[in-house]
Amino acid sequence: MPGCGKSTVGKLLAEKLNYPLADIDQLIEAAAKKSIPQIFAEDGEEIFRKLETHALSGQAAKTGTVIAAGGGIVTRTENLPLLKQNSIIIYLKRRLEELETKNRPLSGSVGIETLAKQRLPLYEMWSDYTVDVEENPGKTVNRILEKIEISGSREK
Repeated sequence: MPGCGKSTVGKLLAEKLNYPLADIDQLIEAAAKKSIPQIFAEDGEEIFRKLETHALSGQAAKTGTVIAAGGGIVTRTENLPLLKQNSIIIYLKRRLEELETKNRPLSGSVGIETLAKQRLPLYEMWSDYTVDVEENPGKTVNRILEKIEISGSREK
């Protein structure tokens, strides 16, 4: 979900694995030369989603990269095969009342509960593992590492 800590956890996980981080939202902002809220306001969600898929397609085939995908990545079915081609997908699960909503265009306009109703089933369906987000991001990273090492697929 938006505001669950994907960027923070992704950065720490990448450091721990000694992998580069591909934060899809940051890649979109760099390509568009404007912030995510600006893209939504000026160009609309559909343009943002196209930019998101394009950024993901450029990263998903790489190996040895941590990808912090945006919370709405599940809204376009064409993103699933991009992610599945070379990734272990981790759903970072956080209680709705703990989610950060500031500067989140859809969280503010549509509402976090509506987004949750639409997206939570998709997160469950798309993910290989679900990890509850801890207050301490380092603990969340350790839980992810436990999951992927237990599966024996850390090298994926």
